[in-house]
Amino acid sequence: MIAVAALALSGCVSLAQHRNAVPPALMQVASVGGSVPLRYWGDDPDFVSSHRRIRPGSDGRVDYLALSGGGINGAYGAGFLVGWTASRDRPDFEVVTGISVGAIIAPLAFLGPQYDGRLQQVFSSLTEASNPATNILSALLGAPSIMSNKPVLAAIRVVVDEPVLDAIGKAHREGRRLYIGTTDFDAQRPMIWDIGAIANSGLPNRLELVHNILLASAAVPGVFPPVSIKVTAQGQSFEELHVDGGLTQQVLVLPGGFGRTASGTTARLYVIVNGVTAPTPAAVQISSMSLLQRAVPTLLKYLGRANLVELANSARESGASYRVTAIPAEFPESRNVFGSPEWLEALYGYGYQSGLAGAWQTKN
Repeated sequence: MIAVAALALSGCVSLAQHRNAVPPALMQVASVGGSVPLRYWGDDPDFVSSHRRIRPGSDGRVDYLALSGGGINGAYGAGFLVGWTASRDRPDFEVVTGISVGAIIAPLAFLGPQYDGRLQQVFSSLTEASNPATNILSALLGAPSIMSNKPVLAAIRVVVDEPVLDAIGKAHREGRRLYIGTTDFDAQRPMIWDIGAIANSGLPNRLELVHNILLASAAVPGVFPPVSIKVTAQGQSFEELHVDGGLTQQVLVLPGGFGRTASGTTARLYVIVNGVTAPTPAAVQISSMSLLQRAVPTLLKYLGRANLVELANSARESGASYRVTAIPAEFPESRNVFGSPEWLEALYGYGYQSGLAGAWQTKN
């Protein structure tokens, strides 16, 4: 996010790449994969009709899990899930949602503890690539980003391969749901992708589409390249530009609420915040970069806090219990914007111990 502001302030002429963008008049009706809905606008209350009849699990409950954005802080969520498994108290989730780094974790969290080993493998690969090369000069001259997204794409391909996508499709047919959030940059609106529906769509490019969705959800504008997704509208082909879901929501808020569960059914919403929600006081230097480095995280923190309030209210209105966990303010911040391997290991370990101990709060 800091890079976005820096590039905007630079005033440099952008050598923008030409693309066949969706005309504004057709953005509302553009679709992927024909007549079967594979995605929904993230600000459309009618979305609730698509998931209001979630079937309870074998334990008679409907368990929701929401995984927030947070970049390198995703090490907390990954560790928390593995620790939660070790506590033997982790439920099977009927609905899992993910934004940004939470989107990369979400498919494995959705499929259950048997995929914890793969989650650890992905975390290790991202830790090893925690200090990627940046190219500020190219960005100032018009390149779409200062960093390559190849390490992230490689991790995503480990997260979701054909067998994993088939397993997601099977869970979808059983009534469970996996939702991933991106931001449609052209439309300036949040988008919710139904990954299970895509898995069952029969599209020849279904795996590539899911990879692109996960890649887009974590594509911080200016830092990582935006992701182009092919769509059709009124019989014509176009390209949409999708970026980090955290730009519009730090936690995926299901528009229209959760709906009412069946009589006698218990619903529980768990939220794992890959970040610090409490204020973190610090003396700020009066320089443009210092101010930007303070302003952008503050903006995102309070966007996330507003999302959590909305989630808590929605859970209460639907009769669901609400639990949230986040990184405490006293955990040391990384001195490196990309996180050193040592710091990431420490955060993962802290998340593991928090999950093992059941470090939940019932209030934001």
